[in-house]
Amino acid sequence: GTKETAFISAVTAAGLVHSVTRSCSAGNMTECSCDVTPRHGGRAPDARKFLDAPFKNITGKSGSGLVAMNLHNNEAGRQAVAKLMSVDCRCHGVSGSCAVKTCWKTMSSFEKVGRFLKDKYENSIQISDRLKKKLRRKEKSQRKIPIGKEDLLYVNKSPNYCVEDQKLGIPGTQGRECNRTSQGPDGCNLLCCGRGYNTHVVRHVERCECKFVWCCYVRCRRCETMTDVHTCK
Repeated sequence: GTKETAFISAVTAAGLVHSVTRSCSAGNMTECSCDVTPRHGGRAPDARKFLDAPFKNITGKSGSGLVAMNLHNNEAGRQAVAKLMSVDCRCHGVSGSCAVKTCWKTMSSFEKVGRFLKDKYENSIQISDRLKKKLRRKEKSQRKIPIGKEDLLYVNKSPNYCVEDQKLGIPGTQGRECNRTSQGPDGCNLLCCGRGYNTHVVRHVERCECKFVWCCYVRCRRCETMTDVHTCK
Protein backbone atom coordinates (compact mmCIF):
# COMPACT_ATOMS: atom_id res chain seq x y z
CA GLY A 1 0.00 0.00 0.00
CA THR A 2 1.44 3.35 -1.14
CA LYS A 3 0.38 6.92 -0.39
CA GLU A 4 -1.70 6.90 -3.57
CA THR A 5 -3.47 3.68 -2.54
CA ALA A 6 -4.26 5.24 0.84
CA PHE A 7 -5.77 8.29 -0.82
CA ILE A 8 -7.87 6.18 -3.20
CA SER A 9 -9.22 4.10 -0.30
CA ALA A 10 -10.11 7.20 1.71
CA VAL A 11 -11.70 9.16 -1.12
CA THR A 12 -13.72 6.10 -2.22
CA ALA A 13 -15.09 5.62 1.30
CA ALA A 14 -15.84 9.33 1.59
CA GLY A 15 -17.55 9.38 -1.80
CA LEU A 16 -19.77 6.43 -0.93
CA VAL A 17 -20.84 7.94 2.40
CA HIS A 18 -21.38 11.35 0.79
CA SER A 19 -23.51 9.92 -2.02
CA VAL A 20 -25.63 7.64 0.19
CA THR A 21 -26.18 10.35 2.78
CA ARG A 22 -27.27 12.86 0.16
CA SER A 23 -29.68 10.36 -1.39
CA CYS A 24 -31.12 9.55 2.05
CA SER A 25 -31.60 13.23 2.86
CA ALA A 26 -33.34 13.82 -0.46
CA GLY A 27 -35.69 10.87 0.12
CA ASN A 28 -34.43 9.04 -2.95
CA MET A 29 -33.80 5.77 -1.11
CA THR A 30 -36.64 3.62 0.22
CA GLU A 31 -34.67 1.82 2.92
CA CYS A 32 -32.64 4.39 4.75
CA SER A 33 -31.66 4.52 8.40
CA CYS A 34 -30.34 7.64 10.07
CA ASP A 35 -27.31 6.76 12.15
CA VAL A 36 -26.24 9.69 14.28
CA THR A 37 -23.22 8.06 15.91
CA PRO A 38 -20.10 10.11 15.11
CA ARG A 39 -17.94 7.07 14.44
CA HIS A 40 -19.87 6.28 11.28
CA GLY A 41 -19.11 9.68 9.81
CA GLY A 42 -22.68 10.32 8.72
CA ARG A 43 -25.77 8.35 7.88
CA ALA A 44 -24.33 5.40 6.03
CA PRO A 45 -23.47 2.42 8.26
CA ASP A 46 -24.16 0.11 5.30
CA ALA A 47 -21.48 1.94 3.31
CA ARG A 48 -19.01 1.09 6.04
CA LYS A 49 -19.89 -2.60 5.94
CA PHE A 50 -19.72 -2.64 2.14
CA LEU A 51 -16.15 -1.29 1.92
CA ASP A 52 -14.71 -2.92 5.02
CA ALA A 53 -16.09 -6.45 4.52
CA PRO A 54 -13.43 -7.66 2.01
CA PHE A 55 -10.63 -6.79 4.45
CA LYS A 56 -12.33 -8.25 7.52
CA ASN A 57 -12.65 -11.61 5.75
CA ILE A 58 -8.87 -11.87 5.33
CA THR A 59 -7.24 -14.19 7.84
CA GLY A 60 -3.63 -14.80 8.78
CA LYS A 61 -1.01 -12.77 10.61
CA SER A 62 0.99 -11.94 7.47
CA GLY A 63 -1.64 -9.57 6.16
CA SER A 64 -2.97 -8.28 9.47
CA GLY A 65 -0.97 -5.04 9.29
CA LEU A 66 -2.16 -4.27 5.76
CA VAL A 67 -5.75 -5.14 6.68
CA ALA A 68 -5.66 -2.78 9.67
CA MET A 69 -4.13 -0.07 7.48
CA ASN A 70 -6.82 -0.41 4.80
CA LEU A 71 -9.59 -0.34 7.39
CA HIS A 72 -8.01 2.75 8.95
CA ASN A 73 -7.83 4.57 5.58
CA ASN A 74 -11.46 3.72 4.84
CA GLU A 75 -12.44 5.16 8.21
CA ALA A 76 -10.31 8.25 7.59
CA GLY A 77 -12.38 8.96 4.49
CA ARG A 78 -15.62 8.66 6.45
CA GLN A 79 -14.22 10.83 9.23
CA ALA A 80 -13.43 13.54 6.68
CA VAL A 81 -17.10 13.74 5.70
CA ALA A 82 -18.15 13.93 9.36
CA LYS A 83 -15.52 16.51 10.32
CA LEU A 84 -16.53 18.92 7.58
CA MET A 85 -20.25 18.80 8.34
CA SER A 86 -21.72 22.10 9.52
CA VAL A 87 -24.76 22.91 11.66
CA ASP A 88 -27.43 25.15 10.11
CA CYS A 89 -30.28 26.59 12.18
CA ARG A 90 -33.55 28.36 11.45
CA CYS A 91 -35.62 30.42 13.87
CA HIS A 92 -39.40 30.18 14.15
CA GLY A 93 -41.53 32.77 15.90
CA VAL A 94 -43.69 35.87 15.61
CA SER A 95 -42.08 38.93 14.01
CA GLY A 96 -38.77 37.22 13.52
CA SER A 97 -38.33 36.18 17.13
CA CYS A 98 -36.51 32.95 17.84
CA ALA A 99 -39.07 31.26 20.08
CA VAL A 100 -38.25 27.92 18.50
CA LYS A 101 -35.04 27.04 16.72
CA THR A 102 -34.61 24.07 14.41
CA CYS A 103 -31.08 22.88 13.65
CA TRP A 104 -29.72 20.23 11.31
CA LYS A 105 -26.38 19.03 9.99
CA THR A 106 -25.33 19.81 6.43
CA MET A 107 -22.60 18.10 4.47
CA SER A 108 -19.86 20.09 2.81
CA SER A 109 -19.37 19.79 -0.92
CA PHE A 110 -17.41 16.74 -2.01
CA GLU A 111 -14.86 19.09 -3.56
CA LYS A 112 -14.08 20.40 -0.06
CA VAL A 113 -13.83 16.83 1.27
CA GLY A 114 -11.44 16.01 -1.58
CA ARG A 115 -9.20 18.98 -0.75
CA PHE A 116 -9.13 17.91 2.90
CA LEU A 117 -8.07 14.37 1.94
CA LYS A 118 -5.51 15.73 -0.53
CA ASP A 119 -3.90 17.61 2.35
CA LYS A 120 -3.89 14.39 4.40
CA TYR A 121 -2.29 12.62 1.43
CA GLU A 122 0.51 15.19 1.35
CA ASN A 123 1.14 14.50 5.05
CA SER A 124 0.46 10.76 5.09
CA ILE A 125 2.31 8.56 7.57
CA GLN A 126 4.47 5.54 6.77
CA ILE A 127 3.81 2.67 9.16
CA SER A 128 5.42 -0.67 9.96
CA ASP A 129 3.96 -3.64 8.10
CA ARG A 130 4.18 -5.68 11.30
CA LEU A 131 1.18 -5.20 13.53
CA LYS A 132 1.91 -5.28 17.27
CA LYS A 133 -1.42 -4.72 19.03
CA LYS A 134 -1.92 -1.48 17.11
CA LEU A 135 -0.68 0.42 14.07
CA ARG A 136 2.63 2.16 14.62
CA ARG A 137 4.91 4.47 12.69
CA LYS A 138 7.83 3.00 10.78
CA GLU A 139 10.31 5.49 12.20
CA LYS A 140 11.19 4.35 15.72
CA SER A 141 11.94 7.92 16.80
CA GLN A 142 8.35 8.95 16.00
CA ARG A 143 6.46 6.03 17.49
CA LYS A 144 5.40 7.99 20.56
CA ILE A 145 3.48 10.40 18.31
CA PRO A 146 -0.12 9.13 18.14
CA ILE A 147 -1.76 8.33 14.81
CA GLY A 148 -5.00 10.27 14.32
CA LYS A 149 -8.23 8.81 12.94
CA GLU A 150 -8.06 11.22 10.00
CA ASP A 151 -4.44 10.45 9.08
CA LEU A 152 -3.74 8.46 5.92
CA LEU A 153 -1.35 5.54 6.32
CA TYR A 154 0.90 3.67 3.91
CA VAL A 155 3.53 0.92 4.07
CA ASN A 156 5.48 1.11 0.81
CA LYS A 157 7.11 4.18 -0.67
CA SER A 158 5.64 5.36 -3.97
CA PRO A 159 7.42 4.37 -7.20
CA ASN A 160 9.00 6.98 -9.46
CA TYR A 161 6.11 8.09 -11.67
CA CYS A 162 8.45 10.22 -13.78
CA VAL A 163 10.15 7.21 -15.38
CA GLU A 164 8.45 4.53 -17.47
CA ASP A 165 8.03 1.18 -15.73
CA GLN A 166 6.13 -1.35 -17.82
CA LYS A 167 5.98 -3.92 -15.00
CA LEU A 168 4.09 -1.49 -12.78
CA GLY A 169 2.11 0.02 -15.66
CA ILE A 170 3.68 3.46 -15.21
CA PRO A 171 3.95 5.32 -18.56
CA GLY A 172 6.34 8.00 -17.30
CA THR A 173 6.18 11.61 -18.44
CA GLN A 174 8.61 11.63 -21.37
CA GLY A 175 6.86 13.03 -24.43
CA ARG A 176 3.92 14.36 -22.40
CA GLU A 177 2.56 17.72 -23.52
CA CYS A 178 2.89 20.38 -20.83
CA ASN A 179 2.00 24.01 -20.19
CA ARG A 180 5.07 26.22 -19.97
CA THR A 181 3.31 29.02 -18.07
CA SER A 182 1.32 26.90 -15.62
CA GLN A 183 2.35 26.41 -11.99
CA GLY A 184 -0.17 23.58 -11.60
CA PRO A 185 0.14 19.82 -12.19
CA ASP A 186 0.14 20.36 -15.98
CA GLY A 187 3.08 22.76 -15.81
CA CYS A 188 6.34 21.80 -17.50
CA ASN A 189 8.38 22.39 -14.34
CA LEU A 190 6.42 19.77 -12.40
CA LEU A 191 5.32 17.35 -15.10
CA CYS A 192 8.76 17.00 -16.67
CA CYS A 193 10.37 16.15 -13.30
CA GLY A 194 13.23 18.58 -13.77
CA ARG A 195 14.36 17.09 -17.11
CA GLY A 196 13.31 20.13 -19.13
CA TYR A 197 11.10 20.23 -22.21
CA ASN A 198 11.25 20.54 -25.98
CA THR A 199 9.38 23.20 -27.92
CA HIS A 200 8.23 22.74 -31.49
CA VAL A 201 5.92 24.74 -33.71
CA VAL A 202 2.71 23.16 -34.98
CA ARG A 203 0.98 24.58 -38.05
CA HIS A 204 -2.83 24.59 -38.05
CA VAL A 205 -4.91 25.26 -41.17
CA GLU A 206 -8.66 25.76 -40.78
CA ARG A 207 -11.61 27.46 -42.41
CA CYS A 208 -12.36 30.95 -41.12
CA GLU A 209 -14.28 34.16 -41.86
CA CYS A 210 -17.07 32.16 -43.48
CA LYS A 211 -19.87 34.09 -45.23
CA PHE A 212 -23.11 33.03 -46.84
CA VAL A 213 -23.28 33.99 -50.53
CA TRP A 214 -26.65 34.33 -52.34
CA CYS A 215 -27.52 31.89 -53.65
CA CYS A 216 -26.56 29.45 -52.16
CA TYR A 217 -23.19 28.54 -50.75
CA VAL A 218 -20.76 29.43 -48.00
CA ARG A 219 -17.45 31.05 -48.85
CA CYS A 220 -14.57 30.73 -46.38
CA ARG A 221 -10.96 31.69 -46.16
CA ARG A 222 -8.20 29.30 -45.19
CA CYS A 223 -6.51 30.62 -42.08
CA GLU A 224 -3.17 29.45 -40.85
CA THR A 225 -1.99 29.65 -37.25
CA MET A 226 1.28 28.65 -35.65
CA THR A 227 1.25 27.26 -32.11
CA ASP A 228 4.12 26.44 -29.78
CA VAL A 229 3.79 22.94 -28.29
CA HIS A 230 5.91 21.89 -25.33
CA THR A 231 6.69 18.25 -24.54
CA CYS A 232 8.74 16.75 -21.72
CA LYS A 233 12.25 15.49 -22.48
